[in-house]
Amino acid sequence: MKVSALTLLVLHINSLIDSGKYSDITIEDIHKAIEGKRVLRFLKERAGSDVDLSIHLDSKAYGDFESYYETQLENIYGGYAGQERRKLGVENSGLCLVLAWTNEIIQQGKNLEW
Repeated sequence: MKVSALTLLVLHINSLIDSGKYSDITIEDIHKAIEGKRVLRFLKERAGSDVDLSIHLDSKAYGDFESYYETQLENIYGGYAGQERRKLGVENSGLCLVLAWTNEIIQQGKNLEW
């Protein structure tokens, strides 16, 4: 997987946070989306035209990004869920959690092409 796929996603998530429109997305919402392996689809459903995830969901430009990303989130979830405040400093915002865990995927560097 190319790291640019993840950094582009970071920019999209950051934009959603900055808009202030999605501050009602909770950590619990993200936990449920991770459990269903549908975080990207959840974000697209909630944000609609405010986010363009087409390259992540509808394109093969980054291979099967959706499967890769959802699996990585699920792996992190197993070790961090319920400890977000202590480990990441996140306790209120589901979008901040997605941002932090996407950053964690980048830091771990598993299967990433730099």
